[in-house]
Amino acid sequence: MIEDYPFEDGRNLSWTLEGFGPDELLCSSVTVTREQFLEVRSLFELGDDEWMMGGDYPVPPEVQTPLKVVIEMALFEEGVDYFLGARQDSSSGIWPPSGCSEPFLGPVPAP
Repeated sequence: MIEDYPFEDGRNLSWTLEGFGPDELLCSSVTVTREQFLEVRSLFELGDDEWMMGGDYPVPPEVQTPLKVVIEMALFEEGVDYFLGARQDSSSGIWPPSGCSEPFLGPVPAP
């Protein structure tokens, strides 16, 4: 475990629901709060990745209706592939902290 890992227990995270059209271009993006994520987490088979820090998870059709209710999203569009994954959301900026040669700008790194 990384000392002072800022994402332990889902801290400093938000989740992004993204939709990609047939041309694989991003056509929608919605931020999901911690509270909303806690309501929908059980809809996904996460195994040991309980905070979705290992990457984006596909949103299958059977999960779309309950997810839509929780995040108050208008509609899931036909022909669009949706994915949900964690992103860093810390007031201290990007991870890793100072002293590292390059900042991390993507999904949250696992400890």
